[in-house]
Amino acid sequence: MTVTKVKFVEVDERHDGQRIDNFVLAHFNKVPKSRVYRALRSGEVRVNKGRVKPVYRVQIGDVVRLPPIESNMADAQSPKVSAQLIEQLESKIIFENEYLLVINKPAGIAVHSGSGDRVGIIEAFRAGREHQPFLELAHRIDKETSGCLVLAKSRRALLDVQKGMHAPNTKKEYVFLAKGCWQVKKCRVSQALEKQGRSSIGAKVIASADGKQAETIFTTREILGEHSLMTASILTGRTHQIRVHAQQQGHPIAGDKRYGDFEYNRTMQKMGLTRMFLHAEYLKFNLESLSQMVEFQAPLPDELKKLCKRLRKSASPK
Repeated sequence: MTVTKVKFVEVDERHDGQRIDNFVLAHFNKVPKSRVYRALRSGEVRVNKGRVKPVYRVQIGDVVRLPPIESNMADAQSPKVSAQLIEQLESKIIFENEYLLVINKPAGIAVHSGSGDRVGIIEAFRAGREHQPFLELAHRIDKETSGCLVLAKSRRALLDVQKGMHAPNTKKEYVFLAKGCWQVKKCRVSQALEKQGRSSIGAKVIASADGKQAETIFTTREILGEHSLMTASILTGRTHQIRVHAQQQGHPIAGDKRYGDFEYNRTMQKMGLTRMFLHAEYLKFNLESLSQMVEFQAPLPDELKKLCKRLRKSASPK
């Protein structure tokens, strides 16, 4: 068994304000989190020669002591990222500069590891870009949802995006296919949502007056026979918000295994739908440090375009 040497790392502007636990986890991203937190509790990790709690936020100039970690533990826990996955995700990049990396996320890939997923988007990009000193998810979207996903290349950019995402002038628009004919010019749904229990696939969300307020604006794009192509603009960012609000309006999302209609999903599967039809199409927010608004648009995946084409054809008069 080999053991890494003690390291002393000085905090620079990229990590100013970051929690010490996240700072250390980034340096030991192949080590179990439990091992990192044990090192924090025991005092193996120190800042300026003193003990700190996991919630401590590092500052520019702080010197962090990183303890020796058994290398065979890191190797055993290291998730294997295939070259094919890295290549697939690199091909999905729709924007990149020195601050941000934006991809058109494929459906079926989690944004990070956990809940049965050994590898997520962030782990794959880190594996493919070992030279990148900082790379973090700036926000999250569901595993089965495709579309705009922003990654930050610096601590400053991360905080900038997170602040911009919560500003009143931010726009987050999704496109989805719903069951039934939902003809509305604009329907604003204001309904509190609450997480209820946990299962092997995570918490389920229900409409509840005891939950957190959630607001979604639904607009009909196109009626495709017995289906509706919809736009959802979210004014809040609650878990599964669009999916639950659509279900509560009597128009569940096609392919949604958790909140959808079982028989409807079976019908859509026969028509070639192999995923949930929910896509994060458009994102616009302000980057305060650059004093500018940025906007990104992720094209609808080919498999969803083809399904819409088939539905239009079957809905047209003979």
